[in-house]
Amino acid sequence: MRRRRMGCLVIALASAIAFGTGASSARAEDPSEPLNPRAAETAIDLSRTSRELAEVERRLDLARQELPTADTAVAITDSAIASNRDAIARARLEVKAEAIAVYRMHNVGVGALGSIEHVDDLDRADRYTAAMRAVDLGQLSELETMEDQLEKARAQRAAPRDALLGAIDKLDQSRAELSALQDHDQGLLDSWGAVPVMGDAWLTASQLSDWYRSTGYTPTLPPGTTIDDLARMYLEEGAAEHVRGDFAFAQGVVESAYFTVDAGNNYAGIGACDSCAGGFVFGSPRDGVRAQIQLLRNYADPDSRAANLAYPPVRGLYPEDRASAARVYDSFFLKGDVPLWNLMGHGNWATDPDYASKVVKLFARIVAYSRRTLSGG
Repeated sequence: MRRRRMGCLVIALASAIAFGTGASSARAEDPSEPLNPRAAETAIDLSRTSRELAEVERRLDLARQELPTADTAVAITDSAIASNRDAIARARLEVKAEAIAVYRMHNVGVGALGSIEHVDDLDRADRYTAAMRAVDLGQLSELETMEDQLEKARAQRAAPRDALLGAIDKLDQSRAELSALQDHDQGLLDSWGAVPVMGDAWLTASQLSDWYRSTGYTPTLPPGTTIDDLARMYLEEGAAEHVRGDFAFAQGVVESAYFTVDAGNNYAGIGACDSCAGGFVFGSPRDGVRAQIQLLRNYADPDSRAANLAYPPVRGLYPEDRASAARVYDSFFLKGDVPLWNLMGHGNWATDPDYASKVVKLFARIVAYSRRTLSGG
């Protein structure tokens, strides 16, 4: 039974080749060398940790964006409380002054009565003073009631702010722990010369396209699509699925003879085999790149499902009906079995036993070219 040549991707071994890091470099030159038996599991753990870290950072960013609004709400209430307390202090001083005036009025000397023409004047004065005192005390009571209301409002507004602060502290702690775990697992993989399929791109789209132009090749692409466009598609689609788009670009170069083969926007030999004429055909360059990236993720990520892809499975590689496409994608027989580039070839994506080494070495040349360009060499 013929085995189709299907997709795969590389990550960190290129650095070993490009920068020469001892044992890792040797294994990168020869991916057939035995790997540490923990490498595949560690690569999967690293991918999961990276996804968790990305989610924690997303939630942390959201919490920090919400915090100024929560702080402002509390600050406004604090300002209102301060103003109200100033008003209460003034009202109490006024009541105190009124009380002193009343005391003095009711303790007037007998000689002062001569200045009052009628006894009724005293009664009217008492009633007026009582009315004024009642107004003062009423205002004070309203201000004190408002203080209680403002304190309750502050507590209500402070609760979500304090919850945000607590969440930010926990997320910061989680981020630190996940970052440490990520560094630990990546360090192990580097020391073993193991190359995960999943991860973030090292190179930019312009670095990829600049290197390509330096080769002197002319790509065979649909009208209106440039090598710059194609490089950008690789990085965008790779980032969407957390697959190394720059390595997928290198894989496409190897598979398509430097993008000179017109194979129906199929740049990764998907569906091609050693004894047949061609493989799948896709409706656009974007579809071809997306199909390659989605397939790479299916090889490498045991958690990959159609439901958690950034986009629906590509028509042309999967059935047009979405439910059927999801079943096909979700039931991939090698799902998560090939998380390392070292395991590619020998029937995984390609039958060529040197397949992984070819792509890794090519990526290393792209990295080396980009380094020389940056250094002016």
